[in-house]
Amino acid sequence: MTILFSCSNRQTKNAEAGSDDKYEQPNEFHISAIDGKLPLYLGELKLDDKHNSIQLNDGIVFKIEEVIKDYAKDFEFYDSSQTFKDTYINTIRLHDSLLTIFVVLLKHYPTGDLNSRVLFYDNQKKEFIDNVFDFNLWVLYDFENGELKPAGLKTLFKINSPEIEVVDFNKDKNHDYKFVRLFHNGTFNAIHTTILTIKNNRIDTLFFDEKPIGNEELLD
Repeated sequence: MTILFSCSNRQTKNAEAGSDDKYEQPNEFHISAIDGKLPLYLGELKLDDKHNSIQLNDGIVFKIEEVIKDYAKDFEFYDSSQTFKDTYINTIRLHDSLLTIFVVLLKHYPTGDLNSRVLFYDNQKKEFIDNVFDFNLWVLYDFENGELKPAGLKTLFKINSPEIEVVDFNKDKNHDYKFVRLFHNGTFNAIHTTILTIKNNRIDTLFFDEKPIGNEELLD
């Protein structure tokens, strides 16, 4: 299921690009990032496109690193040379009028399944929203040879909708954010649609829907 995770109480403030704030960084760990656009179609992105790569300032890097560490904290790495750094793929930055969205792409250990954590950054307050959104992508895409490739079920069911888009769900003239993913548990498939809004410095869920898809094909 798509879940909301609470961040630590400490917020990363003054993290706007170009800030002079300094944060301690781990040696030899580079937080790569690229610019994307809304609506987001992950399959259209080239993660290794150097012309689209960006440099994040220290405050944002520090926050992303916290998220990676939190994601990896329960993994039991069988190879002592591996650390939380080995779960990181890339970050996608998406600009909206009042918020900047950071999609932190991650890979499960040891399966390599694709996952992500979504951060919302308030452009006016220059700080991150308290929550982190868990947006699991492993049924939609595989991460192979540095690229995101459509997974088998995404191709089979011809799922072509964007993964993230801006909507006004409750018609209040404020931006809400629609997330669409494919859920699969081995015998059951469904499209999960979640619509989030940002209110009082927190992520609120306005809508969630589970629509079964293609299950009869698996029973044939």
